[in-house]
Amino acid sequence: MKIVFLHGLYMHGVALLPLSQRLEKLGYRTDVLSYNTVNINSEHVFKKLDTLLDPFETNILVGHSLGGLMIKHYLASRKPLRAKISHVIAVGSPIRGASIVEKLTDLGFGAFLGNSTDHGLEKHDDTWDFPQRLGCIAGTLSIGLRPILLGGEMMSDGTVTVEETKIDGMTDHLTMNSNHTSLLYSNYIPNQIDHFIQFNCFEQSDFVDAG
Repeated sequence: MKIVFLHGLYMHGVALLPLSQRLEKLGYRTDVLSYNTVNINSEHVFKKLDTLLDPFETNILVGHSLGGLMIKHYLASRKPLRAKISHVIAVGSPIRGASIVEKLTDLGFGAFLGNSTDHGLEKHDDTWDFPQRLGCIAGTLSIGLRPILLGGEMMSDGTVTVEETKIDGMTDHLTMNSNHTSLLYSNYIPNQIDHFIQFNCFEQSDFVDAG
């Protein structure tokens, strides 16, 4: 199987190399897709993703933060069958949008987000109705900008709340004691991704709905 990774806002694909290398050691082939997160050309990103997918084997998509939302838009655009893309793992992704984005816009910092807000970062109601099994991983270590701007009353990874990583129709959900960025570098994550791909659930999940 092949795994393709998409990074989050203000990041570059190099941030995902440690995670991709750990999954290579577990037997997967991997590629990392880099893109401009504040000036997103969706069709350009989608065409790059098309070329990275293995046409002869089943593929897996892993997205961190905004990367998970880009995957969601890709599935809506391309409508691939489960035989082509079987699983999606969203790591720290506000799969229905992030409240911190609204706060930053209210404070006058919306311009720094570029057109990323047009790709799912703003809060919205939605369900996961794609055939791909979705596993969402959330951090609970609230170190970051969010508790400073919005207070710490909601459990979060410092950027995205745990509730913002949940969506009706997902297959499984997992919480970890990590903040938004350190989720990418946890030694625990690769094995959890591998377990989700093999068994349609995380090893120690919050709930399971394999569908």
